[in-house]
Amino acid sequence: MGKGTKAAHPQAEGVVGIPEAFWQELFGEVDHLRVLYERFKGAGEEERKVLEEEILHSLTHLWAHAKVMWEEISLSEEGGA
Repeated sequence: MGKGTKAAHPQAEGVVGIPEAFWQELFGEVDHLRVLYERFKGAGEEERKVLEEEILHSLTHLWAHAKVMWEEISLSEEGGA
């Protein structure tokens, strides 16, 4: 009944069937990564170590967002087939 649960929430809107909230979360994390990157470029050696950890965390967060979005697309395609 897993496919039936998908229909339980409102129909997905937005580009490629991904809800707008997912896009906004993704863009927010991209903006955060951009800020970290800019700070990293101007940082001293000690701060760079901390920022590098934050950048890796942000990249991992982006990967997770992308994975959820791909799964959302996949579920949408299965439901439409």
